[in-house]
Amino acid sequence: MEELNTIYFAYGSNLCPVQMARRCPGGQAIGQAALHDWRFLINIRTYATIEAKPGAVTHGVLWSLTSGHILALDDYEAVEEGMYYKAHLVVRRNGYPVEALTYIDPVCNPGRPKPDYMDSILHGARHFGLSLDYTDSLARNWGVT
Repeated sequence: MEELNTIYFAYGSNLCPVQMARRCPGGQAIGQAALHDWRFLINIRTYATIEAKPGAVTHGVLWSLTSGHILALDDYEAVEEGMYYKAHLVVRRNGYPVEALTYIDPVCNPGRPKPDYMDSILHGARHFGLSLDYTDSLARNWGVT
């Protein structure tokens, strides 16, 4: 019996194809998606997260991942330690709703990213062709020049 893959929505460092190849070898990028009524932010822990905010949109990429990939991401995102929690949210892909797993850090106090961390997010956003307006706003809002 073939395993059903999980659709995963990446909006932070897991946008970076190089990092995802290391974390989830063989994972398949499906393409761009948008999460409406959630905003992207870097928190005081220096990591990306999202928080509910009417009218906001967080852009990202959908990945098709195996259960083994999800276990690897659970470890990377320190789910067991409470750093991130998993949620299933509805994103829009080509105008259609798609339910996707994502990871959310519950700490939403704004902070500053480490430069290399934000560079990896921006690299992934550009690699997958997220809108120039969106990538420019990430760079501008989170202190990357």
